[in-house]
Amino acid sequence: MGLTRRGTLLLVEDEHILRGLVAQFLRHEGFLVVEAGDGSEGVERFSDSGPFDLALVDLNLPDFSGVEVCRRIKRVQPGQRLMICSAAILRDHEHALAALGVDHYLTKPYHPEVLIEHIAQEIGTLPGELTTRRAVG
Repeated sequence: MGLTRRGTLLLVEDEHILRGLVAQFLRHEGFLVVEAGDGSEGVERFSDSGPFDLALVDLNLPDFSGVEVCRRIKRVQPGQRLMICSAAILRDHEHALAALGVDHYLTKPYHPEVLIEHIAQEIGTLPGELTTRRAVG
């Protein structure tokens, strides 16, 4: 396809099928995507492949919670951009994440184009600059 890269993303999501679909969609849109299936793997992928233009983190993860993933990433890379993509965003999560400077949330389920818009808000790629969009699934 010859797509130019739009940015590098870390996708930390424990739901295997959802992670695969989202990663496939984002790659089709021109992003380089590194996947992690749980909290500890997310921290490992950040350590061996980061920093990223943006890390997309679910909150309810095995091993480490999404809040803990964000905490560990911010400890080694305070300027790392993080966006929470989760179905359950509780007030306690918001307070803990705000203390880390994380305030961008996308509630699941979401449409793939909405995800692209949110990514664009974080990394500055305008939606009009992206390639043709298709629904995930």
